[in-house]
Amino acid sequence: MKKILSFLLRGGVLLAGSAVISKLLSLARDRLLLDIFVDPSTVDLIYASFRIPDFFFWLLVASTVAMTFIPRIQGIQKEEQHQFFSSFFWIITGLMTVVVIVGEIFLPQLVGLFGGGFEFEIQAQIVFLSRFLFGSVWFLSLSSVFSAYLQWRQTFWALALAPLLYMGSMVVGIWLFGESYGLAAIGVSAIIGAGLHLGLLSMTSFFGYELRLVRVWKKPLKSFQRFGSDFGQRVLNGSIFQINQSVDLLIASFLVIGSVTSFSIGTALGHALLSVVAFPAAQTAFPRLAEKQNQIGIQKKILWRSTKMIWLLTIPFSIICAFGSEWILQLIFGLDGDRLYMTNLVFFWTVVSLPAACVIPLWSRFFLANNDVSTPLKCNFLSLGVAMGMAAYLSLQVFSGMGAILGLAIGNFVANYLNALCFGVLILRKK
Repeated sequence: MKKILSFLLRGGVLLAGSAVISKLLSLARDRLLLDIFVDPSTVDLIYASFRIPDFFFWLLVASTVAMTFIPRIQGIQKEEQHQFFSSFFWIITGLMTVVVIVGEIFLPQLVGLFGGGFEFEIQAQIVFLSRFLFGSVWFLSLSSVFSAYLQWRQTFWALALAPLLYMGSMVVGIWLFGESYGLAAIGVSAIIGAGLHLGLLSMTSFFGYELRLVRVWKKPLKSFQRFGSDFGQRVLNGSIFQINQSVDLLIASFLVIGSVTSFSIGTALGHALLSVVAFPAAQTAFPRLAEKQNQIGIQKKILWRSTKMIWLLTIPFSIICAFGSEWILQLIFGLDGDRLYMTNLVFFWTVVSLPAACVIPLWSRFFLANNDVSTPLKCNFLSLGVAMGMAAYLSLQVFSGMGAILGLAIGNFVANYLNALCFGVLILRKK
């Protein structure tokens, strides 16, 4: 029994199990959106509303905080760890408070930038919902610092439970209040879920490790040397992917109605194992890679064990989904007609690129664990730059009508395989 319990409490198992449940809740949310907000243009604007605050969150927080925090706190004295955490927390809090306030003020302009193809009335509704979602992003930004700390301490049970509180709150809120309160139900439930996410992780950190948030440093800490440039480079690393996603949304807003929804659902389902397999594997491997910093032989062994596990799960999944793509979309979302046709185009090309997409988060952490941020930056710029150009040309110039969305799908396919190839070659050459 002890061995079974020990296995179930391992980081990879906990995070993977959480990711499976979270993904199921995400699919339930998407199905509710399709069933409650029937009009394709309304569902389009909902997905567009999430993209704007998500851009800043994933750019400045989700893909940056843990990558900056863990290598710097590794190996420093306990007292300095407390000071470093406190300082780091207030830096992120101040940064995201400014970002959220500026985002709220300039939302109409941001909507025009991210979804310029939508009509004015639709853009006004996107502004309304995005104001709520910026609030949820603020809570999640603070939560990310506690998440990075618990990830470093390899305390994974709270990290596994917190996303379920967030996504579960959204599902319940949309289910109970979506028909009565419309877009406001989505926004309020997102804020409540993000608050629960923050509450759980902060309490776990405080009560488990006696963190003293009120302390700020009285003298410069060694762990903050070159912090600004390091953080900026890691933001640049994340920016390419976020820019790619935002460009895809902008292009989709100029295509036929329903393109934004079809692209969002197709890529989310096609990349399902990113959250279920890839990110948990990368999260649990990163502290071990950072601990063995610059010990390339040992790091490659850690990398290879995680890579084998990822491919063992993703390759069969990709094959099954590629052959049964239409049936899967009909079963999960009840799609038919034009919406099924467009979503299937995106889903098929996304899922066949899944084995490449799922190793990118892990392989990029190999370089980040060794404080090498320039190599991932170069790989990301190359692959996603090529993909964005290809997607724009194919969608707006080559294909037309409902088939235009195929250009976006092919662009993502190229990005995943080109990026994985770039990382793989450079890792093999690393000595």
